[in-house]
Amino acid sequence: MKNKHLLGIAIALFFFAACKKDNPTIEPENPLELLKDSASYAIDGKAYNVIDIEKNWTYTTQSNLKITSGVNFNYQLEGDKDSLLFVREYSIRAPYTNIAISFLKIYNKNETALTNENNGGYLNYPKNKTDIFSPGLYKYSTEFFRSNSTSGIAFTLINQQGVFKSYSQSDLGKPSSVTQIDQNGSKFEIISLKKRKSDYLLEAKFNLNVFDENKKQLKIENGYLRLSILK
Repeated sequence: MKNKHLLGIAIALFFFAACKKDNPTIEPENPLELLKDSASYAIDGKAYNVIDIEKNWTYTTQSNLKITSGVNFNYQLEGDKDSLLFVREYSIRAPYTNIAISFLKIYNKNETALTNENNGGYLNYPKNKTDIFSPGLYKYSTEFFRSNSTSGIAFTLINQQGVFKSYSQSDLGKPSSVTQIDQNGSKFEIISLKKRKSDYLLEAKFNLNVFDENKKQLKIENGYLRLSILK
């Protein structure tokens, strides 16, 4: 009688295991993995919802440029030999409006390594690739494409009114057309950076002023950005 009882239990366990194998438990998807890229902002009070976000460029250039005497030119530029400016640029498109957001950081060359990314060209990438996206407050680099002397953020806006920038004209032989005073009250804050299975998800909020070549100003406010990076 006891043996029959044990046999019954064994058969029940066998069918229970087979049922579990045929109907495996499906783990719920992590909500973080389901979040898509998104952005919104207002320009001079008009709200925009972004229709597309994409990666533009990743590149390096000379940092801390200054004018030195030139033989055949009015001046020539010379940058630091031991450092570089590393740039990651993303494009956010809304109807009739495109904004390029550049994340900028000056690195000592020994903080970088010559390598490639996603089978692209070789470049001096930072050894710590998330450092440039660390949560916190960032200044707008008004010296971008000029002296390249500061880390931070830069915006280039193109719409039906023209080209507007958060930074100065590029000629070091002329006074800066945009300075930190012009960005008083402006803010770019990376509020979170979260690791996912195959990338990172960045969230930021921002407001700033951008200017055309005649110093006409547009105000970007209530900016929000959710962006997948380092795919």
